[in-house]
Amino acid sequence: MQARTDAVTAAMDDIRKIEVDLGVTREGVQAIRDRLVKLSSHRELFPSADFPAPGSDDEQSSFLYRLAQDSDDRFALYAQSSRGQVETPVHNHTTWAVVVGFDGHEHNRFFERTADGVNQVDDHMVEAGTGVAMLPDDLHSIHIDGPALNFHCYGLALERLDGREYYNATEDTWKIFKGISGIREGRTDLQSC
Repeated sequence: MQARTDAVTAAMDDIRKIEVDLGVTREGVQAIRDRLVKLSSHRELFPSADFPAPGSDDEQSSFLYRLAQDSDDRFALYAQSSRGQVETPVHNHTTWAVVVGFDGHEHNRFFERTADGVNQVDDHMVEAGTGVAMLPDDLHSIHIDGPALNFHCYGLALERLDGREYYNATEDTWKIFKGISGIREGRTDLQSC
């Protein structure tokens, strides 16, 4: 679908420029979020049939589809398609991160580190037309109860985020996430942007 490729390419070009102009700042990541909200308004370009969620027999409850990624693994965009029942521990990203809603609801909770672990300081429901923007050290968790499709954009590809920390509440310790694998190809041109 050439129209999708063109729209994603234009959005990623704008995102690169935003980072150059505003830097990795709160203002910068919010501008990136706003640009992705604009991309998500082109609903006809992202039919759910192109991003199927896992079936009930799959071990995973969500799939990631790569929509864009620079050749140096910077500026990566994914569609996360979930059947529901997705819960993540509190974690950071070590790069800027933006989540924008398309279909369904993704509850994002935000935290600060404390001497006792973490303390929730805010929350936001990501749905069509809304999103959240995070700096590299911001902490959040994701909670999805039903089917959802959302865009996730990062300053560095997920496969390269090998230092992401998460809080293990059971053990009251911070740990490093295992590398992410199994990302499905969603680029219509099969080339990096």
